[in-house]
Amino acid sequence: MPHTAVSDNVHILSAAFLSTASGQRSSIRNCLIVLVSTFVVLPAFPQGFNFDIGMGPGFPIGKTNNLANPSYNFVVGGGVNLHSHFKLSSEFMFHGLPVSDDTAQLLTVSEVKGRLYALTANLIVGSSIGGEKSVYLIGGGGWYRRTLELRQTVLQAGSKCAPLWEWWNVQCVNGIFADDITVGSRTSSAGGFDIGGGLAFRLGDSGANFYTEIRYHRAFTRNVETEVLPVTFGVRW
Repeated sequence: MPHTAVSDNVHILSAAFLSTASGQRSSIRNCLIVLVSTFVVLPAFPQGFNFDIGMGPGFPIGKTNNLANPSYNFVVGGGVNLHSHFKLSSEFMFHGLPVSDDTAQLLTVSEVKGRLYALTANLIVGSSIGGEKSVYLIGGGGWYRRTLELRQTVLQAGSKCAPLWEWWNVQCVNGIFADDITVGSRTSSAGGFDIGGGLAFRLGDSGANFYTEIRYHRAFTRNVETEVLPVTFGVRW
């Protein structure tokens, strides 16, 4: 594919992902100010540390849903316990944003991969609801990075068809094999916020909890926001 055509296709898909600007940033800024103020008035000395790891399905919503398909999310983090009901947690999240096959065909490429990475700082406010169960709210903000990669299958010539290629399910005939190469990419980084809640179940006397959580993420990526709704199952201890 000619380089100019590839560049045009990347611009087309980027424009579709980033079509129009939206407001309400001042209200989000006010929410973050309240969040920071809450951190200030909480006890100054930590009462231990917390860690979490989890994964589950992830769903694009809003304008993001027009191009990206559901995928999965993975999260890992840790922080300090400020109080029996208040925790701080810094987290890394990965969320897949696979683009539909129909869109890839329209762009005359074999595959389009989208990904969302996030580093966020969050406040967790929880309360017991009896027995070994508790509920919590979580919210915060941080840095988000969305990447978009266009890949095309091309035929390449090798010296011979190595037996190892059969192990990796690579089709090779007379030294010619198919290979996927990146023909275009775009990246957008921006601030954003997240808010959600979950249920936690204590795991015996270990001090660990199994949790199930749903959280809304919104990143102010260029021209239009990226919105996802991951559902996570994991362990926090």
